[in-house]
Parts: sequence; C-alpha cells; structure tokens
Amino acid sequence: MSCLRSINLSRSRFLSHTGLSNLVVNCQYLVEIDLSGVTKLTDLGALAISKASNLEKLWLAVCRLITDVGIGYIADGCRKLKLIDLRWCLGVGDLGVGLIAVKCEEIRSLYLSYVNVSLIFAQTLSLSC
Repeated sequence: MSCLRSINLSRSRFLSHTGLSNLVVNCQYLVEIDLSGVTKLTDLGALAISKASNLEKLWLAVCRLITDVGIGYIADGCRKLKLIDLRWCLGVGDLGVGLIAVKCEEIRSLYLSYVNVSLIFAQTLSLSC
C-alpha cells in the first residue's frame, strides 16, 4: 500500500485519527483523500491528515467537528493542496479558509457552501484571485 495515491473513505463511520495517522505514515505518495461525511472526524484527525505533505486534493464535506484549528494544521502541512472541499464544515470560518488561501499557494478550488465565511472575507478573497 505504500504506493497508494488516492483513497476514498467517505462516510466511514469508525475511522479514527490513529487510523488516519497510520494511513498517512504508510502511504507517503497519497495525493487524494476523500473523507466527506466522516462525521466523527475532529481536529486530531486533521492533524493526522496534515502529515500527508504530498496531498493535492482533500474532501472534507460534512465533517462538522473540524474547526479552524484543524484546518490550520492542514494548511501548515499540506502546502501542495490544489483543491479542498469544506462544504458544511460548520466549525470552519474566515480564519481556517484564510490560512488555506495564504499557506497553500497552489490552491485552485475551494468548496465553501455553508461554511461560516463572512461577506467581507469573501470579497477580500476574491480580490486575491
């Protein structure tokens, strides 16, 4: 599994941050992870994801327990991100999205439906495109 490049774990009910950590450590070439609907995923899980330094695409839609702190971990560790899906991540707001925008210089796609991003922040973000 060390050559695994893409994995879809969406809606996994029993995925732990320990399991994610083991996956990331043992699969260094991961460029895509889909964790959409993993409703028990927390900032500790985001910390595990942050170790995937080659990650380019990350789907976290409906991971409602992740906050700006967890997104900050991901922004720090996953600098090659080109796409992140944060739809319905209710704990994420201006700070988390701002960290992705600043630290992930290759970001091209942000999915932000139902994320707590302010109008002023959205306008500021649009000026940097």
